Amino acid sequence: MRAFFLALALGLLPLALAQEDPVVAQVGEEALTKGQFELRFGLFAKSALRQLGLPDTEETRALLATYRAPYLEALAEERALLQVARAKGFFPLPDSVEARVEGLKGAFPEEKALEEALREAGVPDLAAYRVLLAEAMALEALEAHYRERLAVSPAALKALWLLSPEYRHPTLYCARHILLPTLEAAKEALARLERGEAFSEVAQALSQDPGSKEAGGDLGCAPEGTYIPAFERALLALRPGEVSSPVGTEYGFHLILLERVVPPGRYPLEEVRQDLEDQVKGRAWEKLARALIRGVPIRLFPERL
Repeated sequence: MRAFFLALALGLLPLALAQEDPVVAQVGEEALTKGQFELRFGLFAKSALRQLGLPDTEETRALLATYRAPYLEALAEERALLQVARAKGFFPLPDSVEARVEGLKGAFPEEKALEEALREAGVPDLAAYRVLLAEAMALEALEAHYRERLAVSPAALKALWLLSPEYRHPTLYCARHILLPTLEAAKEALARLERGEAFSEVAQALSQDPGSKEAGGDLGCAPEGTYIPAFERALLALRPGEVSSPVGTEYGFHLILLERVVPPGRYPLEEVRQDLEDQVKGRAWEKLARALIRGVPIRLFPERL
């Protein structure tokens, strides 16, 4: 009788474990459990809420509930792609993973601080981080292998450039500025400009703006609506080559040079070529990735989430 109850208990054990952590997807011979899903969806949720500027609470996470089933599908496809990466020899060696981990450890005063940072990010411990890191490295290596072999024709790039609205721009104002802490300092800088000193040299010498100081105050070319109102009003009132009188804002006092005005049009093809190539290769990789996992059977069980 005792043997009977022991056998019964052992027979019920897999069922109890399945109830505690049910399988939510079957990817080839790999079972993806709800616990594994929750870890990855938790990382996704933290990142999404941070990008939206929202706190990570039960209420805000509830806003992402509709993404759980689509995320399960995406995660299952990723697991399939990892199986392809492993079969093709793209998984990193343990030493390579450990070198990355050691590099991360160097950014923290002690390992305990690193583990705390990982937990705050949604990763339970270093062991889980090593697994996630190895998988990320494998996917990066697989994608890089195929991306290197993708050739993009000039005709395809030009067609995308002509058809994509994001490569068109409104009127652009190309400007420089010098930021000074006081009106008196701004007047002194303006006097140096009026004596013939180059705007870029005065900016490098005096400007309090760390983002543009080393570039001689260069702000690049931007459309109307980019800057705070007082700054923009002064900028739009200038003619190319003119320097403004001191303009007060919450940051200090600015001297603004309008270098040129670029009429509405398209950004030059050469200027956006790399972005275009990345787009074309990215779309090609998505299609290729789907083809690579076509032979891996995937079954989803979203009702178990």
